[in-house]
Amino acid sequence: MRALPSKVGAAKHFPCCSSELPAGYARGIVLESRLAAKLVLELKLRVDMCAPEPGQFVMLWVPRVGEVPMSVADFEEGVLTMYITRRGRVTGYLHDNARTGFKLFVRGPYGRGFSAIERGRALLVGGGTGSAPLHFLAKHLRDKGVDCVAILGFRSAEHAILLGEMSTLCRVEVATDDGSLGFSGPAHELAAKLLSEERFDMVYACGPEPMIVAVLELARSHGIPLEASLERYMRCAVGVCGSCVLEPLGLRVCRDGPVFSGDVLSRVEDLGRWWRDADGRRIPLC
Repeated sequence: MRALPSKVGAAKHFPCCSSELPAGYARGIVLESRLAAKLVLELKLRVDMCAPEPGQFVMLWVPRVGEVPMSVADFEEGVLTMYITRRGRVTGYLHDNARTGFKLFVRGPYGRGFSAIERGRALLVGGGTGSAPLHFLAKHLRDKGVDCVAILGFRSAEHAILLGEMSTLCRVEVATDDGSLGFSGPAHELAAKLLSEERFDMVYACGPEPMIVAVLELARSHGIPLEASLERYMRCAVGVCGSCVLEPLGLRVCRDGPVFSGDVLSRVEDLGRWWRDADGRRIPLC
């Protein structure tokens, strides 16, 4: 599952060696960890937490290292599954040290998740580790009897994740930028092909914002509603700091999202153009 941008060390004010749990946190114990793809760690935790909805996220805190928000790829019988891309200090530490028995802290779930349709056909479009929360969504849609097709896009075959797991839930179409697996080209180009050939009642997307922009335009051109999950820099995850506000709507990704409707996203001026770093500076996405 993807790691969302966050402030390193956001939770370092909590007592690292105390036997008591910090307020709002649950203790997580690693049950399994493996390298699922290039730079992507699959992590399964036993954690006593409220069951999340597809599209919600949690905050992972490693004492003395830092805290990072993470999407939920699965949650079943107290086992939380995530896919973590090696990006910075916290995720790098987890890649190097999170083995069976490793302990960390979890708070959440947070945010607004996907609205699962009750019937019809759904197209799921994932880019990179953005495919992870779509796996959790696909499980819920399958349980409702919704027919799903998932397009999973990656840079190359060595970056691909969740192909086997998703294939047990729905039909899977793979796209790679270099053509090393499946369709040769980005996920949104394969989505354009499927949308022109098949009927869908809903589109769900999660991945890089330029991909989401392209899929949003496709859905609108075909008159199909869309929901998409955004990545943004997050500091607090509870809507206080304002670091993840979308312009000009003032919506917070951590509280009002991370999942937004296509109608809302079409009014976000910075979608696919920039996001803000820890100092509030605009960082171009393209």
